[in-house]
Amino acid sequence: MKRYCTSVRRSGDERSYTAGLITKKIFYSFKNKNMKRSFLLTHVAAAIIVSGILLAMYATVQQVHRTAANDPQLQLARDISARINTNNIAHLLPDDTIDISQSLATFVTLYNRNGEPVGSTGMLDGKFPEIPKGVFEYAKANGENDITWQPKAGVRMAMVVESVPPSSQVGYVAVGRSLQEVEVREGNLVNMIMMVWITCMAVIVVHYIIQLYIHRKIVA
Repeated sequence: MKRYCTSVRRSGDERSYTAGLITKKIFYSFKNKNMKRSFLLTHVAAAIIVSGILLAMYATVQQVHRTAANDPQLQLARDISARINTNNIAHLLPDDTIDISQSLATFVTLYNRNGEPVGSTGMLDGKFPEIPKGVFEYAKANGENDITWQPKAGVRMAMVVESVPPSSQVGYVAVGRSLQEVEVREGNLVNMIMMVWITCMAVIVVHYIIQLYIHRKIVA
């Protein structure tokens, strides 16, 4: 009878011990999965934050480049607008002209109240540049309109259109220059941002792999 009781007690203890081991394994397995999930979420969050910061940096610097491209045009457009007070516009424009699709120089075009060009220092395909009528409507309503104008493929201009005081010939002054160099700088900026982004992503991935390896060693 005693032997039977001892055997039953041992059998119960073994079952309890086995159940404890199983519970412990389940607990550590669950904890291990949670740790791996936490590692993954942390590194994904780091990747998103880094990407957001670099994107914000690109947008900021790109806007600085683009708005700075308007500075000479703003000065010229406002100065010429202030000087237009006679019917004679010949003194406002030099005799030399440029091909705006080839040159990086700043050019000036004068338009009448109907938005038709009456004089220009820049030519496009042998003609005065003609910008969309809607540009003049906005300039008339707001006094000034800063735009990016693409008259044809591969030619992009930073334009400032200024509405001038009433005149018999001139209603608007448009000053522009090529965005070619600005776009080269923007391209270089994209390459730099991409290199930094790839480097940061590589560091994050390597850190994630190392952390998983160390975690496995500790668990093992």
